[in-house]
Amino acid sequence: MRWAAATALIRLAALEEAPAGPGLLGRAVAELAAAARSPFDRVTDYCDGDLHAHIERTLHSLPPGSDPAVVRETLDACLPRIVWDSSGSRTRRAFEDLFHVPQPHPTPRYADLTAAQQQPLHDLAGHGHAWLTRSSADRLRELGLPHTQEALQPFVGAHRSA
Repeated sequence: MRWAAATALIRLAALEEAPAGPGLLGRAVAELAAAARSPFDRVTDYCDGDLHAHIERTLHSLPPGSDPAVVRETLDACLPRIVWDSSGSRTRRAFEDLFHVPQPHPTPRYADLTAAQQQPLHDLAGHGHAWLTRSSADRLRELGLPHTQEALQPFVGAHRSA
């Protein structure tokens, strides 16, 4: 309920005829930040259940004046969550934002990556739709990372069993 109210407030504030004070917008962003740090069970068909993507789109509609550090932190929390990425675009963007340069050769161990970098690799390795991995394969290859589900599973799995 709070997530929905925060989303509605930000969306309405983006309309010129519905101004909202910075304190109220700040509270709405804080609510979305808390939601972004939590995994969502698929609780709705709205947005294909991808509420992290909806939070991301909502934050991009914020009017000027919000604390950019809080907005960035919230966007960063949403970024690696790709479980319900219906088009693959968020997954590709996650790799662009989380891995700025190709990884050194040999590829670093999974355990040496940041938690934010590990999350999308872990999600892809176990994702039920192999097309999502294939849609990101070129970017993964450019980064020097395993670029097929078959290669990602032992890369991620070796860390889980270690």
